[in-house]
Amino acid sequence: MANVNKLNWGPAAVWSLTVAASLAFWYLEGRGSMMNWILVVSLSLSSFVVGALAGFLFTSYGEEKATVGKVRDWLIGGLTGLTVANAGTIKSILQTFAAGPSPQEFAVVIGVAITYVGIGFFFMFFQRELIWNVLLARSRAERGRVDGTVQAGVITQKLLIALPPSLLSGIDNVADSDTDEAEAEELRKLLYSDDVEEFLKQADDAIRSGSSLDWDVVSKAANLHYFRTYFEKDQRGEQDVLAKEWLLRALLMNPLHADLTAKYADVLGKLESYSEAVAVLEKLYESEEGPTYIQQWLGYFLLFVPNRDDDAIRLSLDYLKRFPGTTDSLFNAACGYAQKYESELENSNRKSIPESENRKQALSLLKQGLQRDPDFRETVRTKWIKLDESFYSLANDLDFLALVASEPSTSARTPNETAPSEKPKSS
Repeated sequence: MANVNKLNWGPAAVWSLTVAASLAFWYLEGRGSMMNWILVVSLSLSSFVVGALAGFLFTSYGEEKATVGKVRDWLIGGLTGLTVANAGTIKSILQTFAAGPSPQEFAVVIGVAITYVGIGFFFMFFQRELIWNVLLARSRAERGRVDGTVQAGVITQKLLIALPPSLLSGIDNVADSDTDEAEAEELRKLLYSDDVEEFLKQADDAIRSGSSLDWDVVSKAANLHYFRTYFEKDQRGEQDVLAKEWLLRALLMNPLHADLTAKYADVLGKLESYSEAVAVLEKLYESEEGPTYIQQWLGYFLLFVPNRDDDAIRLSLDYLKRFPGTTDSLFNAACGYAQKYESELENSNRKSIPESENRKQALSLLKQGLQRDPDFRETVRTKWIKLDESFYSLANDLDFLALVASEPSTSARTPNETAPSEKPKSS
């Protein structure tokens, strides 16, 4: 308690002594003359105000730097540019406060002006640094918070736990994941609940009005908008753009946040900005903060970038060696080989090359993937063979058709190839 009292009463005692000393000095300097007393008090208070204004400008903080900081820069420039003529003008002004024409009287005026400018500066400096800036920072932090932040945080955590990992890896819609309809509906209700709607609305209004938001609010809003991209039906494109904006806003505050960086790349993929998505993921993959799954994601996104099929295959197979139990990397590598086979057909101007090594690898990897996930046959058979999809060139291939048949044919040749994909949705 003694230490606290010292901290509280120390500055007050110093300023009390300063005021008492000033009163005594003004009384003595007045020398019984009311005019002398008024002059010295006026000069002292004016100098104190000038010093306090300088202290205020030099301790501008946070949002003030955009406005007050400009005045401070102008003031510094103005002081630097003072000429001898300007100094003479200042001297003339100060002489008007002198009680008489003697040099001693002017010396007193100079001394009073310099002393009280310094007192004013340090008074404002310490008040700002020790008290006002702290209170301002606390006030701005409170303004930066949005009602419902706590509830939004709880819901975000529930979604992170409840949503399947496959949602965060190329699947465009929750319906394409292994989440059953009842569970998906519960998650949708949670994500579009009144608490979340109100939270996101207030966050959006705060941004539109120019208010600053803290990291807690921005990161939660970014996550919620990102999760909504998997559930949005009517305004899918708009939701993707919203998610991108909020994720980018969060990354401007915390550029090294690996999870939000990966989600930002995923949204870029949803917006078909695949080259940008790959650039973001490759940078994250090379950093120490990059999660392991980024390698698998790259194996997926590179399939959409021209002339990067070999890189996609290499990363997918390498990931498969590290994690043999994964299925998505099998599908990704199969798609990479299927796309290389399509390029092979175009370059040779042929409709089929049965002996192609790319064809054999594509079908072989597809077969392994479908053995692990037989239910995926329908997706491969109906979606991956469309124009511009990975297995378009194999749509009429007998070995491929045997692999993706509802009931695998016992008479079919042993396929050395795998089936096409929409593009495989890596997890």
